[in-house]
Amino acid sequence: MKGFVFHLSNRTRPIRLSAVGHRVKSLRAAVSRYGVQALFSSLFVMGLIVGAACSRSFDKELLERLDFLFISNVEARLQMSAFDIFLSCFVSYFLFIFLLFLFALSAWGLFAIPLLPVAKGFSVGLSSAFIFASYKASGIGFYILIILPGVALFLFDLVRYSRDSLRFSLQFLRLCFYPDEHDFIRRSSVVSFLKRSVIAFLYSIGCAVTDMLLWVLFANHFHFS
Repeated sequence: MKGFVFHLSNRTRPIRLSAVGHRVKSLRAAVSRYGVQALFSSLFVMGLIVGAACSRSFDKELLERLDFLFISNVEARLQMSAFDIFLSCFVSYFLFIFLLFLFALSAWGLFAIPLLPVAKGFSVGLSSAFIFASYKASGIGFYILIILPGVALFLFDLVRYSRDSLRFSLQFLRLCFYPDEHDFIRRSSVVSFLKRSVIAFLYSIGCAVTDMLLWVLFANHFHFS
């Protein structure tokens, strides 16, 4: 019995607290760096699911009127010129970037900014479900090849800029509670946010160009009955 206890104690490896502490620090660093982006991505997915579920409740005529937000009237877009397609896609992207910029400059952006990824996800879920239901297999292939690449690229831009806008808005919120601490909003942080805003704006242009090229090059190969 003594020998058994002796061998068992020798085989038991001691827990290294330094290794556990390193893993905890790595996890905290990952959450600190990507936690907000993961949150906004989850909000987008939530809006996507809700939009797809609510697609049957929306009238077709209403969706066609809001085609700049909900890509629903595919046949009408096929008749557009390349510039009109670019402009239509760019407006749908720029609207969210512009609202994020405005909300970042206010103290209540903390509550408004998270709603924008949900709204974008809702529009994507609504339009995709509508196209799938209206055009069946052709609509699915059309959406994956023509629409989805630009949406995926813009999602990356939306999540990153939402994070930057939220952080900048928090500085205005802190000024509401600490009005005497004017150092919370420094010139360097303002310049940094403006640079990120320009990058987000240029990225949205790139997404619109991607959409335009895909529509011009491949959209006419699909036939909808």
